[in-house]
Amino acid sequence: MRIGQHQLDSALMQRFIAEAATKSSALFMAFLLARWLAAEGFGGYSQAQALVAVLVPIALFGLGIAIIRQIAGATSTADIVAPITTAFVLISVISLGLATVMWIVAPHMATAFSNHPSAIALFRAAAVLLPVAAWQALFFEALRARERVLTTTLLQIGESLASLATIIVLWFSGELTPVTVILLITGLKAFFLLCALADLQRSQKVGQIHIRLLSRRDVQAGLALGIPLMIAGLGESLMGMVDRILVGSLAGSEAVGRYVAAQTLAAILASWGSPYWWLLYPRMARAMNKNSHAETIAVTHRLFGNYITFAMPLAVLIVILGPQVLTLAVGESFHISTIAMAILVLAVFVNQSVTPWEYSLYISGKAVFLMWTSLFWGVAAVFGIIVLLPAYGLLGAALSIAFARIGFAAIIVQGAERHGLGAALLPVEIISRVGIALALGVLIVGISAIVTSVVHIPWIAATLFSAVYGLSNLAVWLTQARRRSI
Repeated sequence: MRIGQHQLDSALMQRFIAEAATKSSALFMAFLLARWLAAEGFGGYSQAQALVAVLVPIALFGLGIAIIRQIAGATSTADIVAPITTAFVLISVISLGLATVMWIVAPHMATAFSNHPSAIALFRAAAVLLPVAAWQALFFEALRARERVLTTTLLQIGESLASLATIIVLWFSGELTPVTVILLITGLKAFFLLCALADLQRSQKVGQIHIRLLSRRDVQAGLALGIPLMIAGLGESLMGMVDRILVGSLAGSEAVGRYVAAQTLAAILASWGSPYWWLLYPRMARAMNKNSHAETIAVTHRLFGNYITFAMPLAVLIVILGPQVLTLAVGESFHISTIAMAILVLAVFVNQSVTPWEYSLYISGKAVFLMWTSLFWGVAAVFGIIVLLPAYGLLGAALSIAFARIGFAAIIVQGAERHGLGAALLPVEIISRVGIALALGVLIVGISAIVTSVVHIPWIAATLFSAVYGLSNLAVWLTQARRRSI
């Protein structure tokens, strides 16, 4: 689709529609749950969700990314179905085994990690959710590999809206508890998993004759890629989800409720990045598989540059408005300091910005390097939380995650540099333009805050920053465009 001189990526637009619908409803649902379940109930629910998020990469065995790589360019139905079927069998064995263990040891897990009165029931509900979440992740990745953008968009929107609607129904019926929410999410995921499976079967013209398993040699090759990716995913979970479990274990369900509410706002940055990264991996993979260095850089600059342009001011606005939004939306008991919010936002921003380098290493077969790097910094994050949380509270947990994210990003970019895709992936002109606009916006807001107390009101400060950033960004862009035309 073309408007004027600008080409609009219809797939990207669809992904943004999906993210806007799903994440706005997810944010609204999180605020409703936080208000209706209170800090302790929301904290218990968040811990159970986090536990599933940590275990899903283990259950997937790294086969999600491996599936994309194997079937993205496949032309025959048999070549598409065999990897998916094999991955489904392996993931079922692992996830059902983990779920069984979780169910059995739930009383011990409740004692170790949670002070919520329904902790045992929560961990058993999470055990039921685990295999369903793993299966859904696999088939959604398969749809992604085949670029079934519209289908995935509709499924994500449908699941989000259905979750929100049924949560509201549970509230009015008086049945809303952390346990019933987990079970509700499980049922909805199972339904939309079947929808994804049906679309995959129809769109790829899958018949019974196509369903077969890969040979032992192909399975071994897939596991050789998948196991390092699984361990890398575990390291990623240690940096991104284990903090919720540890905060609940060390500081209680109420503290983790406040912490997760703040993380939910910071995660808006990840929602903004998701459409770009959803499309970047298959496009980057095709370009790198063709050994087209120029095409790889071009597709990365286009998507990564757009992310940077809008994510930078969005990060500042979340820092300025976040604490007030939390207290207005869910109550004073969820208050968090601006400094802690800023550190959480920094961690998310760094995590999102390193994605192109992670993808380049995945595609070039450097999964083992990613594995050890992710695992090292994941363990470092856990150690940091154990040390800093008792001394500095939620600020200590946020510092630990941010430090781990920055360390991980530095090593990943350095590793990609050794393989020719380090600084080349940076859209330098866009970053310089955004940097100038960002610095001017922060500077003028800072000066205004010193001169007048009016800017200390978050909404006024956010409006002033947005105006300065937008105008200065436009001015620098026009200057750069004029210089290129000379």
